[in-house]
Amino acid sequence: MEPRPPAVPSRGAEPPDAPSVLTDYEPPSAPDEDRVGLHVGLFVATFLSSVWCGALLVGRSERWDPVVEVAGNGIGALLALLTSRAFLQDGFLYAVPFLGFLTVHEFGHYLAARWRQTRVSLPYFIPVPLPSTLGTFGAVIRIKEPLRRTRQLFDIGAAGPLAGFVAAVLVLLVAVLTLPGPDYLFSVAGHEDVVTYLRSFGRFPEFVPEPNSTALVFGDTPLFHLLGSLGWTRVPGHEIMHYPVLLAGWLGLFFTALNLLPVGQLDGGHVVYALWGPRVHQIVARVTTMVLLLSGGVGLVTDLAPGTGPLVLWAAVALIYAAALAWLFRGEWLLTASAVAFLTAATAFLVVVVPGLALSVGWTGWLFWVGMILFVIRVDHPPVLVREPLTPRRKALAYLCIVIFFLCFSIQPIQFVG
Repeated sequence: MEPRPPAVPSRGAEPPDAPSVLTDYEPPSAPDEDRVGLHVGLFVATFLSSVWCGALLVGRSERWDPVVEVAGNGIGALLALLTSRAFLQDGFLYAVPFLGFLTVHEFGHYLAARWRQTRVSLPYFIPVPLPSTLGTFGAVIRIKEPLRRTRQLFDIGAAGPLAGFVAAVLVLLVAVLTLPGPDYLFSVAGHEDVVTYLRSFGRFPEFVPEPNSTALVFGDTPLFHLLGSLGWTRVPGHEIMHYPVLLAGWLGLFFTALNLLPVGQLDGGHVVYALWGPRVHQIVARVTTMVLLLSGGVGLVTDLAPGTGPLVLWAAVALIYAAALAWLFRGEWLLTASAVAFLTAATAFLVVVVPGLALSVGWTGWLFWVGMILFVIRVDHPPVLVREPLTPRRKALAYLCIVIFFLCFSIQPIQFVG
């Protein structure tokens, strides 16, 4: 007589965490594929690129320009810059807290996966050593096996943003509580009048873009606004870049919100899928994508309106909406047409009827992220083999993730104004 396989328990016949052939089956272990040298090398390269880009972004050129001028042009000037103590100090003050946040976020995922006995890679950091960038595209980990249970999915997905959020808040608190005095800005070219105003009134002057110049403005968020009030003065969005630790903290909030977008397999998508199931995730992910698409379309119209014919501009916006929504609602042509008409009408209403609101909610950059969501991240979440209700503690953490998203989110995160 051949041995019979163990019976699969009927649904509801035992506690959710009880063993079963579905939930507790462990696949044969595979050799560890992590190449520690590669991960360390990528981290070091990302750290160096963040030091380089961070110092350039902070832009306190009055501290290191004299050194570069003495060295002349070409390789000599570059070597002088890379060996300048002032330049490296600003770079380190940016790179250490920023990469610290990214490391805490990714190891939140990594340690949760190991705790759930899930095969996972070490973080892959992505260096981008190009001027006018952040120095990195962040970091990712690779889950080496399918996630079979809802609680397993939630534990791994939520651990990263929760851990990273704590790190970002700590960085921001350090930044605002140790904010340097007005004279600090003497090291930033063209800030002499700002220093005088700060000394006289204890706050920054109103932002008025100078003619023929462009300013990089970082958007406000509810939490950044709250924590920013703890310092001796509030640093406005167009001055954040000159404070490296503050900039790192702001980026921590930004990347936390970005990861918590409730779409696809982003962390927020994992949370929504585990909390409410696939049907709600499907609806929330599509609504979120449409909101971001609307903001991107409004931003495109307001950015290009001064130099573009209205017919060409609106035709381009409608075409972008049609292409994105046709991919979002594949095969549902009536729904696609209705969504295109709705977004086009909403864009026209915002731009024509309430232009002030349009300037406050439109950001062209969301068009890039919508493209990433549609073609790389994907809108829908892959199914999980075993669906199980979250425990009360997990539900509380899921709702906390949602609150954190709204505390950290800015509809206009980074803008060039001028």
